[in-house]
Amino acid sequence: MTRRNRESTWLVITRCMAMIRRVQRGPTDWKGLVEAVRAEVGEDAYGEAEGEALHRRVENDLVRIRERLGVEIRYSRQKKGYTIHSLWTPLLDLPDEDLRTIAWLGRVFDEESPYHDEVHAFLDRIISYLSDERIPAVSRYRYGLELRLRQRDQDEISPTLMFRLERAVAERRWVELEYLSPQYEDGVPRRHRVAPVRVYFDPGRGHHYLYGWCRDISGPEGVTEFQQYTYYRLGRIRSLRVLPDVVPPVLPRGRAYEVVYELAPHIARLGVTRHPEIAVREVKHREDGSALVRGETHNLFWTVQRLLQYGAGCRVLGGPELRAEMQRVVADMARLYGLGP
Repeated sequence: MTRRNRESTWLVITRCMAMIRRVQRGPTDWKGLVEAVRAEVGEDAYGEAEGEALHRRVENDLVRIRERLGVEIRYSRQKKGYTIHSLWTPLLDLPDEDLRTIAWLGRVFDEESPYHDEVHAFLDRIISYLSDERIPAVSRYRYGLELRLRQRDQDEISPTLMFRLERAVAERRWVELEYLSPQYEDGVPRRHRVAPVRVYFDPGRGHHYLYGWCRDISGPEGVTEFQQYTYYRLGRIRSLRVLPDVVPPVLPRGRAYEVVYELAPHIARLGVTRHPEIAVREVKHREDGSALVRGETHNLFWTVQRLLQYGAGCRVLGGPELRAEMQRVVADMARLYGLGP
């Protein structure tokens, strides 16, 4: 007798859990509840009950679910089926890492995202299954994302801009951005169409950057084909829109410039730093402790800026474009300090 009661109790629990899982999938009528129970528990889940007797047993299980499990399932006229009306017992708990991910996704998929409604409905559904103690953690993590972003970068960056960019990288979508570059004296932002590759923080410069393939630039001069990889400081992006166009699996290589430079012994003795702008192919350590570095870059401007950090401890030997750009910058600096013609 004891064994039969225990099995009966377990049968009731499994039926109730099957119902809860069914309404989590979406609204259904009471026949859909029965089908879900029989599919999970077995055809004999309700014995031989049929018709009104079967309907009463389903209603009794719904009462048990509400009173024993703390989950209220009601029929919704609006949704035309049984749904979870309220919870006293959480149906889900997640580690902090997952709650941070929920917060991140909620910010990445903003109002301009083509999947905004679907993603946020999904996230809201997950959050609704959490306990009252865990739900506020999502808001705290979301606020923490914004706070860390503001504290880390010296520029003021809209959190929406950051999350749109991260979404564009994740979804491999083109973006259109208005960029205020210091090279234009008119102070007018130019519109760039860019395939984002990555968004990163450069601790040496104290700023977040977007690295991507720029297809063209629009401004007062018209539209100019750029067709190069370049870097954008996020604090100088005035607006950004994620486009529906998908970035191709393989982007063009862009023009590559040869890089050859030597580091003085007092610089090279602790190792050669690898810079993200320079693809190093070879490092040759000399007997005097100096080092000869060979590689290539897609961006002369940032390569020059990187190598200038070494001061007199670095000398650019080639390629021709990089050496010419370094000579121009150094000559301009010499004139600035009254050391040149």
